[in-house]
Amino acid sequence: MVYNRRMRSSWVVLLLVPRLVAAEPGKLTLDQVIAKAVANPRVQMAQSDRDSAEARSDEADAARLPRVKVTAFATLSPEINCNDPQCTSTTPKNFALRFSGLFAGAQVDVTQPLYTFGKIQHARNAARAGVAAQTALADEAAGDAVSDAARAYWGLKLARELGGMLDDGIEQIEDTKKHFDESKSITITDRQRVAVLLAQAKAQRADAAQGEGQALAGLRAITGVNDAEIDDVELAPIEHALPPTKDLGVERRPQRLAAKSGATAAEELLAMEKSYYYPDIALVGSALIASAHGVQDAPGVFANDPYNRSGAGIVVGLQWTLEPWNVKARADRAAADAHKMRSQAQLAELGARYDADTALAEATAAHTKVDAAKEGEKAARTWLASVLQNEAIGTAESRDLVDAYVGWFTLRAQWATAVVAWNVAVVRLGRATGEFRAAGSRPR
Repeated sequence: MVYNRRMRSSWVVLLLVPRLVAAEPGKLTLDQVIAKAVANPRVQMAQSDRDSAEARSDEADAARLPRVKVTAFATLSPEINCNDPQCTSTTPKNFALRFSGLFAGAQVDVTQPLYTFGKIQHARNAARAGVAAQTALADEAAGDAVSDAARAYWGLKLARELGGMLDDGIEQIEDTKKHFDESKSITITDRQRVAVLLAQAKAQRADAAQGEGQALAGLRAITGVNDAEIDDVELAPIEHALPPTKDLGVERRPQRLAAKSGATAAEELLAMEKSYYYPDIALVGSALIASAHGVQDAPGVFANDPYNRSGAGIVVGLQWTLEPWNVKARADRAAADAHKMRSQAQLAELGARYDADTALAEATAAHTKVDAAKEGEKAARTWLASVLQNEAIGTAESRDLVDAYVGWFTLRAQWATAVVAWNVAVVRLGRATGEFRAAGSRPR
């Protein structure tokens, strides 16, 4: 009996259609493999960097708000008394170890920035661009994880497909060899030719078993599940229409967006450094109170009494650190960084287009190979069936049988390999066009 697996042409992988496909308990569908891969530590690290960038953005936004400084103290109060009503002299006159009661006080200083010549605004813009860059990098990490997950999932299916094909083929060859051994009309050359074919098939089966073990190990490493196993859905090509070259959507590629946002952040930091040539203007308010139980309060607002006092005030202040040489050096460094980031953004633009075009070329070639290998496998299967019929009635030559088996094995393996290449190419094309997100959502 010739090995033959029924293809389900209507099957569409879950990666492309938002619906659930039931899997056996404990066996992962493609969507589940992808979900676990996107949740792996590499993507989580990228998401943590994004969270850190969001915190820095909040910090930059907070620079617009008032800064409040509170100072409070408490200690033993010295004992000081006035010698006359105007308190022009006191007892003691100088320091003495005389204490009575508590000496305590507090001061509140509030600074509200009014105008900083763009320092705060540029810092906020740079921080927001940093958030956008880190978000895009997290999405890029998710795209890498999805691509790895697809390779592991379909690589395991390919290994098992080849293994099953070889198992059936080995069984059929062994039956043929047994028949040849029992027949007195078969020459030694014919018997040896079939024996060599059987040995080759067993060696290929060992290679398929090794590939299956490696693919399963990769799957478990990507998903983080030590006993992960995939579903039994038959290997079949994804139904997916390839976009034209002009509609690839490379502008959505996260790597490109990250580089572009990084260039924006660098430009804003350059503008912020230049703003340090100018002062900061702020509204400053201050209030204080102090009281010493053991100190007699001196009359008059002009008396300098550090122990008993209170007051409040508000002014418009200017702060300016005059160091134009340092500002110029920092601005020059920021300008160099901005130029580098602009060049990197241009390189990312070229890279995104190259990656998308390459992915499209691979997908197109793989789709053509799937169709060609399918037709070839069908013809080889018919050829093998015909030879087996002739062999059953004793009219087949061993060379014909070997050639038919080799042809069918080769075309079947090429079809399975082409299907996996096509399926992976579709995922890679989606990654190249920014389809995948670390949060699990996709652009509309």
